[in-house]
Amino acid sequence: MKAASTTSMVWSIVFYGAGYLASAAGIIMLNKYILSVTPFHFPIVLSSLGVAFGWVMTALLYKFNVIELGKDKFEMGLKEYVMVVSPIGFFQATTLAAGNTAYFYLSLSFLQMCKAMGPVVLFALLTGMGLDRFNTRVFLSILVIVVGTLMAAWGDVSFTAVGFTCILVAELSEAAKSAWMQFLLANKSFSMWEGLYFISPASLFFLFVASAALEFQDMVDKDAWGMVKGQPHLFALAGCLGFFTNLCSLGVIKAAGSLTLKVLSMSRSVLLILYGMAVYHDVVTVVEAIGYGIVLVGFFWYNFAKIAQKEQEAKEREALEKEPLLSGSSSEKSAA
Repeated sequence: MKAASTTSMVWSIVFYGAGYLASAAGIIMLNKYILSVTPFHFPIVLSSLGVAFGWVMTALLYKFNVIELGKDKFEMGLKEYVMVVSPIGFFQATTLAAGNTAYFYLSLSFLQMCKAMGPVVLFALLTGMGLDRFNTRVFLSILVIVVGTLMAAWGDVSFTAVGFTCILVAELSEAAKSAWMQFLLANKSFSMWEGLYFISPASLFFLFVASAALEFQDMVDKDAWGMVKGQPHLFALAGCLGFFTNLCSLGVIKAAGSLTLKVLSMSRSVLLILYGMAVYHDVVTVVEAIGYGIVLVGFFWYNFAKIAQKEQEAKEREALEKEPLLSGSSSEKSAA
């Protein structure tokens, strides 16, 4: 029974992990194309498409009894919703808006390397919140990733302070969202679909406020709706890919934890770096290439360190489970 449960968990990680890699890489490539090649230069509105599509899809699936949502979640009061769910919506909106804005200022290759900083921030948050244990080897592997990222930043010819600030804000928000999401999914018994259904409205609210303040007038002046009608397939695809990325990321967090999701994003980054070099002719200097190499070494070391940590924790749990049994048998012998 235990082996079957473990096998099921492994297959869940593989399924959602592969889905995340495919959809996340696809949405980044598509967003870069829309914001760089087409005249549609409104990153906050573009960010909201996947969130809106996901919320509508989840609502329809629930309405037609394809999925189930816990009745207790609908009884959540306004105060609890604001305290528990709204922060995730805020962090998600900030991540999407700042991340998409960075496309205007950084090359696709360098932008992906900046995202290597994500595991560092998330590791600090998870250990600080008690959602993960500190491990020296995991910590050192993350430091290697940091060193490689700093070298890549030093050698990147397209580096701009504004772009780097945007991606730094996005990574900080992403780390905070992932840590809070892990707490919500694990400790508050939220399913993936419940996460999408209840978090999306909060995220859309914050995206709407930001878009209204920063993009609305410019959208009216430049006839943004006409741009959408001119190439509707691009925006429909952006919504679909955004939905699948959110769904698969929740699946990975539920099955393996938020730090695993950040490490998976590193694999995606390698593909996107090659894509940026081939399609957008991103320039990669020697120093930057060395930095990328160091990041990859840190990435693989992280994988091995994390596996070793999980095995050690499993052994410790088994030892704790056996301890009462051993003490019980000892006391029986003493009584005899």
